[in-house]
Amino acid sequence: MHRYFTILRAQNHPLKFLISRLLMRTGLSTLMFIPQGGFRLRFFPSSLSASLWIDPEDRKDDVAFLDDYLREGDSVVDVGANIGSLSIASALRVGRGQVLALEPHPRIFGYLQGNLALNGVSNVTPVNMALGDAIGELWFSDERSDDQNSVAKEGEGIRVPVTTLDKAASEFGRISLLKIDVEGFEVAVLSGAAEVLRRTECVYCESYESHFQKLGWTTGDLIQKFEEAGMQVFSGIKQRLLTRVRPGYVSEECEDLVALHEPLAILRRMKCVFG
Repeated sequence: MHRYFTILRAQNHPLKFLISRLLMRTGLSTLMFIPQGGFRLRFFPSSLSASLWIDPEDRKDDVAFLDDYLREGDSVVDVGANIGSLSIASALRVGRGQVLALEPHPRIFGYLQGNLALNGVSNVTPVNMALGDAIGELWFSDERSDDQNSVAKEGEGIRVPVTTLDKAASEFGRISLLKIDVEGFEVAVLSGAAEVLRRTECVYCESYESHFQKLGWTTGDLIQKFEEAGMQVFSGIKQRLLTRVRPGYVSEECEDLVALHEPLAILRRMKCVFG
């Protein structure tokens, strides 16, 4: 009980938080919709759906980056697509371009498909696969806080198929944007993406030392993968002040890093400065 009240006190909108949990438990949430600036999401019984129902601008920084960076005709790969909010935002922005949306959890993947159908989006290819450094299977957590589900220890959670990003995106040519948010498994994803990284202009990647350490990696391992592909890594993208990440850098807090082959090329797409 104490833990529950601790969670409640941490909410910016505690009453809406309680209502969201009641709606999900009764199954009524799926009758409701979440406006997202040009499209809408169904309130599926998931943590991310609930967060966006409570505050539709909960992911506004990510959406703002997509709006600024993407252009008509671009190709986007969304690794860790969840319920599809950023996949759909990308699809609307790129128009005749294409989006590849990868989500490993079968239940959440169903919600992704539901949101694509709800919005009549035809330029998104959804794939129900995990990504790693080899083809096979892995264990994936099945927690109530499903937006934090990640690769788990053997025997914990559910088993899901895994492939490499090189194989999953083999039919994509030049990739304008690769977005990765896989709760600490980013290093393994990049280990199976050598070919994809060579033809990707920009990677928008979540980075958090705490998540990496749970799986035996560090922020340095992530940065090394990008540098091996000939890319430079920068922090500060949400503030539009790009600062080159140097050896020994640690993502003490959860943040988004960008990796670029040609750093100055980003200036042709969006307003930002280099610090």
